[in-house]
Amino acid sequence: MENPVLEQLEGQVHHPFETAHLLPDDVHKCYEIICASNEKLEQELEIADSRGREDYDKDLGRWKIEARKLGDSELQPRKFAFIGRTGVGKSTAINAILGAPVLSTAADVTCTSVQTEVIYENLPPSEWRVRVQFIEEDDWETTLFNMLDDLEVYRDRGPSNNGRGTHDDSGPAMEAWEMLKQVYPHLRTLSFPPPEQDVHTLLEHEAVASKLGTEISICGVGFDKLEVQLRPYLTSYSNIAAGGPPESSVWHLVDKVRIYGAFEVLASRAVALVDVPGFGDANKTRTNRTEEYLKTAEVVVLVADIKRAVDDQVMRDYLKKFLRTMIRVDGSMESLLIVLTGADVPINEDQLHHLDAKQRGVIQEMCQAIDRLDDSLKEVEDSSKKINYTNLAAFKEIVELQQRQRDITSKLRTKQAEKNTYIAHQRAARVREVFLHLYRQVYHNISKQDTAKEPPPLPVFCVGSTDFNQLLSVGGRNRAPLVFTNPEDTGIPQLCRHIHDFGRKRALSDIKTHINQCTLLCAEVNSFFKLLSARNDSMSKTHEKAARSALTKFKRLVEETCEESGGKIDKSIKELENALRDEAENAADCSLGIIMSLGLCYRYQTYRAVMRREGEWQSIDLNEDLVRDMLEGSVSSIWHELFNDSWKSELELLIYSILGHYRAAIGSIKDGEKQNAKPKIATRVQDAIKAEDTLDTAKRRYLFAISKMQREFGGSFKGFIRNELKAHYDLVGSECGKGMLQRMKDMNEEYFRTDNAQKLYSGLVDDVMLAIRCAKNAGDRALEETIPRLCAHIERRFVFIRKNDKMSKDTRKKMLTFLDEQYIKSLAEVTLITDRYEERDTTPME
Repeated sequence: MENPVLEQLEGQVHHPFETAHLLPDDVHKCYEIICASNEKLEQELEIADSRGREDYDKDLGRWKIEARKLGDSELQPRKFAFIGRTGVGKSTAINAILGAPVLSTAADVTCTSVQTEVIYENLPPSEWRVRVQFIEEDDWETTLFNMLDDLEVYRDRGPSNNGRGTHDDSGPAMEAWEMLKQVYPHLRTLSFPPPEQDVHTLLEHEAVASKLGTEISICGVGFDKLEVQLRPYLTSYSNIAAGGPPESSVWHLVDKVRIYGAFEVLASRAVALVDVPGFGDANKTRTNRTEEYLKTAEVVVLVADIKRAVDDQVMRDYLKKFLRTMIRVDGSMESLLIVLTGADVPINEDQLHHLDAKQRGVIQEMCQAIDRLDDSLKEVEDSSKKINYTNLAAFKEIVELQQRQRDITSKLRTKQAEKNTYIAHQRAARVREVFLHLYRQVYHNISKQDTAKEPPPLPVFCVGSTDFNQLLSVGGRNRAPLVFTNPEDTGIPQLCRHIHDFGRKRALSDIKTHINQCTLLCAEVNSFFKLLSARNDSMSKTHEKAARSALTKFKRLVEETCEESGGKIDKSIKELENALRDEAENAADCSLGIIMSLGLCYRYQTYRAVMRREGEWQSIDLNEDLVRDMLEGSVSSIWHELFNDSWKSELELLIYSILGHYRAAIGSIKDGEKQNAKPKIATRVQDAIKAEDTLDTAKRRYLFAISKMQREFGGSFKGFIRNELKAHYDLVGSECGKGMLQRMKDMNEEYFRTDNAQKLYSGLVDDVMLAIRCAKNAGDRALEETIPRLCAHIERRFVFIRKNDKMSKDTRKKMLTFLDEQYIKSLAEVTLITDRYEERDTTPME
């Protein structure tokens, strides 16, 4: 069937990228050079170490370890984790970003149920490779035990109405049975409740045992074929051949899926897109897996429906909760991206109540132009009806009228498309404005800052994934778009550029970090071997004494500065602890009511299932309920202020002070050198390292330790209380037989009575504070390991140690030659590659 709109677009559709890219081959070449150079350096250091002097064994050993690590360097893709409620269009949006129908989006199948990572690999066009990783046997055994136990409890209680009544609490047993039937086809002929099943027999079942703990690889050409082949591993879709034997739904056994291909948006190799199971829905198991996965994600992409983002109160509450979590505890506010889908769903201008007079005037002019074209088209059609088609003399007039009709029809479609696009853009602008207003409200409510101060920027993209896919024929569907006729208007190209730019900057930053580490290592080794080649009388005793004094002063000042700075941070941490203990007491007082409410709302099977699943089953999240209030009151603002402002500011001041002390020590020693050294000696050994780069590396490690700790919280303390209650959950969940519900309730209510609850929550605060202090200690260690490095350079550069050198002159010469003629030139080659891209990149990173 002909498609006029698509015909009109032929030759106009362009790829979403029109900007310069970081080519995958260049990234690969940079890492290849870095690795090869450091592997050779390690070999040279090994030779030198075997013929060296005992005084420097420690330095040579450390340098060998660093060279080995740099020799193993590889780019680690940052994960862009796409999350959102079921059915908001995550998979469709990812397909649009990738420009290929990689993920299943069929309306008749369940959404993605397995974490799916899409990673760049330099394969031929349309060629793909997939790795499907199945869960370990221990994990499946635990799941089986829980499911069979739910069935056993149901049978023991006696299914008085065959499990079909509204008050028999058959939910856990029915869910377990449905899942068992999906995984084990031979059970599908049995009725509910089934006879007792043996867990070990099920574990050893060939269809399951052959997959647990294994991994399979699939290769092919054509992304439409990829989507079909992956369905059984990603969704609840089950492809049962007509008349053939039923197949096992293996997606329950899949841990994760990795898809590799030459996707242009991922060409930097520094970004991987991840489609994760529905977030925030009723399936607690799926949501928990998503929450755990988010702890490893570099960027969280929240996907929501543009139609509901503004008008639906439930959605607004959900977005507020999500933003509060990200801003308050998670520590990843600056790594958040919002994608609002459905911008290509047609709406009428009457549905936009926020338009001003100018905007309404533009729409009115468009409507008038459309009406005039409609009238012209009707005139042509009326004229066509009056022509006598049997008269050969009228042939020319007929052709002219048909051409005029086509011209008017084309203009009419263009005007209608312009109107639809304009209205869609106005709706998108309004939703974006409302969403950012919501974000500012939540941010200021938590930070307690002056509302005039803007929070960190939050990128928001309104996209029409379906129209984009149709315009670029992603999935091979030849249908007219509903709203947009230009791919750029769909918002997908802008989102692609954002992702690619993020990856490019991260890739260049990673390579630059490796080069800085290589340069520092080279400078230290170079300084050391040049020092060994210097004459023993190169410094006077007076100069050496002054240099040692300056070094001693540097160590003392740094120690005092670190102690003062650490004291300020410890004071802030103590303030947070006090606030947490106050809120923990309040939460402890409320905990018994939460436990009693659980007993009133759920019957024996569901209650026991919650205990067996450590407080979380289906839509029930007891752990979150028990700790939710701990982040209320002043805790949120104190936590936010500490981790997102004062701690970072104090660290910046500390690094600045240490750098100042270092420069003062260098300046002092240089002044003495000028007065006491012989001519040319002062310039024989040049300054070898940049203290700024050394301290910046330490700062990055410090901040990473803090960020990692925050993300492990997952925006909540429920992981801590789940660990505290694990033994108690096991004890309560082991109850069975007559009267089990009352016994479980009594055990829980006793456990959460005032004294016990206060002790539990006090221990919970201890766990949280231990995690915070461990993160601080990890950051402190990063600094502590850097200071001796600076001191060692000062000592090697200015304080000559008078001892005999066992290392041969040839060994020293060979090392210096290698550094000058090979190592340094290799680093320069990498820098030349990266500089080409950095010259084009004038925009700051989001």
